Amino acid sequence: MKACIDKESKVKTDEWVSYKPLKEHFANLVQVPSGKKGENFPQMHRVIMGFKGWLRGMHHSVKHLQAYIDEYSYRFNRSTMKEGIFDNLLKRMVLAEPCTYKNIRN
Repeated sequence: MKACIDKESKVKTDEWVSYKPLKEHFANLVQVPSGKKGENFPQMHRVIMGFKGWLRGMHHSVKHLQAYIDEYSYRFNRSTMKEGIFDNLLKRMVLAEPCTYKNIRN
């Protein structure tokens, strides 16, 4: 985490015991007392539950897990940017390398 998050960032976690060492590295760490499941970080829990449900419903191969996560991230991000989706799609189709089944499998 230290390599990916600026030490001046505001970091907010629950009080899970493994987060306690973060206090040494992040001056702006806020630890919220744990409450009922999903109570402290409702948006995060909604995203996680949505991902788990989506994953259970469609995909079953651990071998392709990263591709599934990439697809879910794309769908989630796309849902928040409704304007410009068509223009974005056209731009990506023109600029992207072709993706064959062989590339996906490897």
